[in-house]
Amino acid sequence: MVESKSSTRTAGSLLALMLVVALAATGCIRSIVRVTSQPSDARVTVNYVERGRTPIEIPILWYWYYKIQVEKDNFELIEADERFYAPPWAVPPFDLLAEALPIPIKNTYHRHYVLKPKQGD
Repeated sequence: MVESKSSTRTAGSLLALMLVVALAATGCIRSIVRVTSQPSDARVTVNYVERGRTPIEIPILWYWYYKIQVEKDNFELIEADERFYAPPWAVPPFDLLAEALPIPIKNTYHRHYVLKPKQGD
């Protein structure tokens, strides 16, 4: 039995389409930082952009330094330069394998800040 070129192309196209669909259905790596404070309900600013109030989860888009500010009325401002290191599965070439897994991988960092009351002027 001789297979025609058009049926070979169709089979190849179908295989390529199946591969694209399979890769699109795979999991992904997501990193977040969970910021908490004592007392809670403090305003959180990350890289000069207000993100909300504690407790809050903020996505980490790159593994590097972030400037985090935590403030609340009648409490001293906290400013911190926080470094978030990439987990082993987010470093090449392992990241390619982790991204191809059919389950999402969630990496959570925790930062807790204790605010001190302002001293009377």
